[in-house]
Amino acid sequence: MDIFLIRHTTPDITYGTCYGFADLDLAPTFMEEAARIRNVLPEKIFSVTASPLQRCSKLADVLFGPGFRTDERLREVNFGDWEMLPWSEIADTTPKNWMADYLTDPMPNGESYTQLYDRSVTAFEEIIRQQQDSAIVTHGGVIRSILAHVTRTPLNESYDIRVEYGRVVHLHRNGNGWEVKGINI
Repeated sequence: MDIFLIRHTTPDITYGTCYGFADLDLAPTFMEEAARIRNVLPEKIFSVTASPLQRCSKLADVLFGPGFRTDERLREVNFGDWEMLPWSEIADTTPKNWMADYLTDPMPNGESYTQLYDRSVTAFEEIIRQQQDSAIVTHGGVIRSILAHVTRTPLNESYDIRVEYGRVVHLHRNGNGWEVKGINI
């Protein structure tokens, strides 16, 4: 079984802005980026699930057509009060104790990285129970969480996993485990 984790293409937002749950549109390069993704995917994928945010659902529709399902658990992390603020402003006001325990301490009126991880992995486990080649069109944080899960990477080290906009991670089920066939394809 092969799973293709597809990160949405470049969002239409000013660089340096914090976003997660915000339902952003896509940059003017969307169709070019989508065409590049289509070229690295196999002809047939049996199951497609996407985050309901338009940056993912639009990409799923262009790549696979109608018929994909959406799953709220595949949304990006909820940054709460930080949504749509410049990171520079957040850095000036973030309590130091939050940075010491960002894995389990939720962002103000948002969620923690562990909460994102738990919901992402639960959705992933349900998808793979179908035993079908699948595509998951989602966000960087969700993909990072799934990769941490399948590679047994500690969460505090998973931020080192770089997943670029409009790129694909290819996972292959190898017995009871997973083989990462490619990142940022």
